[in-house]
Amino acid sequence: MNKAIFIGELSLNVTLPSSDSSSMAATRVGDRLVKAAMLDGEMGVDTIFVGETAADAVGDHIISALEKSGIGTGSVDRFTEGASPVRISAATGDDSRAVIHSAYPSEPVNPIWPRVNEGDVAVYGSYMVIDKRNHSAITELLDHARARKAETVYLPYFDVRQVSRTTRVMPEVWDCLEAASLVIATTGDIAVLFPGEDAETAFRGHILFYCRRCLVLDYASLTMRFFDGDESWTLRCHPTDNDEFHWTAGAIAGAVRALTEKVNDPDDIMAKANETAHSILSDQ
Repeated sequence: MNKAIFIGELSLNVTLPSSDSSSMAATRVGDRLVKAAMLDGEMGVDTIFVGETAADAVGDHIISALEKSGIGTGSVDRFTEGASPVRISAATGDDSRAVIHSAYPSEPVNPIWPRVNEGDVAVYGSYMVIDKRNHSAITELLDHARARKAETVYLPYFDVRQVSRTTRVMPEVWDCLEAASLVIATTGDIAVLFPGEDAETAFRGHILFYCRRCLVLDYASLTMRFFDGDESWTLRCHPTDNDEFHWTAGAIAGAVRALTEKVNDPDDIMAKANETAHSILSDQ
């Protein structure tokens, strides 16, 4: 079976309970890309993670969580000069008061790059891939993946607290779009990158110039829309008890799994994404 190679940021996320709650703080490793990787690993997809985390206690916990989900971590760079990123936020979901602790080295990420074969799927996203410290190294891997005839899937999201102005990272975003054979974006991602534009306008006015295929996930309406050049398909998804984070990660995991199985038809890719997005597994 073809393998899935996920490239992105690794962090420990801590959610503090509200002042009137008796519950304890909750932790989660990573963001939507990391969760999707964990789901694919748990579904039996041969999964590898490329990223970086410090050789500290937080980094050990992150690596342990990935490996428990069946993810290969041999391509995670364990740096010694710095500290693994920790994000602390309140249960209310008010990200404006969230705190980010991190200390990355000045050198770019330097992992052992995994072997890429024809038919493999390289999935990349988060601030890590557009950070000027790492962008050239990530672009080099993506160029190699394309040359090896692998699928390249870009998730165009980042923590807006890491970017003072979106326009300052758009050159790197364009590079990432150009390297992709498929873009998977949420309606929220579209709103950040292309304010005031709906998904179709953003795709035809911007994304299509770089990548002809784009899957847009809309949790609010529980729909998926797949653009392929001049054509598009819409799927109304199953009802779900999952929150937006888990639904989105599940949809990404399902789409990536479909690609590793050489599924190319938009309807079939969305069907796999829908199946995983509403599953119990994605809410674990």
